[in-house]
Amino acid sequence: MRPGVGRIVLAPMAALLLSACGGAGSGLPSIEVRQQDTDFRVAAHGEIIASEALPIVLPSDVRMEFNVVWLAPEFSEVKKGDVIARFDDVQVQLDRSSTSLNVAKSDFKLAGTERTGKLERTRITHESERVDGERYISEGFSAADERLFSRNELIDILADIEYLDAESSFLDWQYETLDQRMQAEQNLILAERQGELNKLQKQDSALAMMELRSPADGTFVYARSGWGGKIAKGRSVHAGTPIVMLPVRGKVRARIYVPEAEAVGLAPGQPVTFRLDAAADREFAATVATVSPVASPRDRTDPQKFFRVEADIDEVDPRLMRVGSRLRAEVITGEVSGGIVVPSQVVFGDLESAHVFVLGPGGPERRPVKLGRRSPDLVEIASGITPGERISLVEPAGES
Repeated sequence: MRPGVGRIVLAPMAALLLSACGGAGSGLPSIEVRQQDTDFRVAAHGEIIASEALPIVLPSDVRMEFNVVWLAPEFSEVKKGDVIARFDDVQVQLDRSSTSLNVAKSDFKLAGTERTGKLERTRITHESERVDGERYISEGFSAADERLFSRNELIDILADIEYLDAESSFLDWQYETLDQRMQAEQNLILAERQGELNKLQKQDSALAMMELRSPADGTFVYARSGWGGKIAKGRSVHAGTPIVMLPVRGKVRARIYVPEAEAVGLAPGQPVTFRLDAAADREFAATVATVSPVASPRDRTDPQKFFRVEADIDEVDPRLMRVGSRLRAEVITGEVSGGIVVPSQVVFGDLESAHVFVLGPGGPERRPVKLGRRSPDLVEIASGITPGERISLVEPAGES
């Protein structure tokens, strides 16, 4: 900084207005242009977030949805083994009862096939004995003296023997294939039963997960879903989805929300100063690490959009900087050394044809200027005016 040149911080409006006067009898409020060192700063609010955290997820081997019915309060301290989330088990219990009934039905079907097999075997045996007896009788008649029977009676006897032979062959086939047919039917029932058992095992595993416990000591933080909202009571989550996070102690960074209208010149690498609400007497330093590419609402119920800035903290104080701690920050978006910086309100026109009104002996003079760096309320005039001149704070009448 050059000797005799001061530095103004944030908005120099108050200091500049102290020098306001009519200027050459014009009656217009004005300021005297001076060279000075200026920091462009953007003020915003934010919070401490975890830069490293242990995600707590539901095991991914159970592919189903879980409805959250209770969560431990966010940012509360939890111990290893504490219950941190509970899920609705009503539907799972109903499904398990239905599956158990299906398994019992399969067992009943298997027992039924055993009984049916025994009865079928007995029936075939009895039928075979009947056929053998009838064939024995028919063969006896066929061997009798042909003179005792008419031709038609002999034909009927021979036809009976052929029919009984065919029936005997069919019964033999039924007996020989009975085990195979019964085994095929049992295999189908066993396959259905195994499917129900697999569902039962899945449902038992799900019921065992209706309470989620913390794997370690730490500060409890709600995880964010794929659409950006935090996990909350009433939300449905899938297995394998992070439910909560346990931040690693001391691994934190600052997240700052800058209103869209004030996010002028934000970029990575810029210095940040901030104060925690819980320790307002101390100021901390950080450096911008990332700036979100687009502005978005913080809350679905609030349409105001913000750019999300994340900053790496120079010196982390684990005792004070706990995840969720609120903060007020200023991002230094630019610096002007020995330049002319004025309030944005004194510059008229647009970026390509900016002008100011210089107050001289002859009254207000419209003068084009070239602009440099800007902030939400300050602008650097790179050329067009010289130190010591006075410029109007308002547009003279008749100039619009």
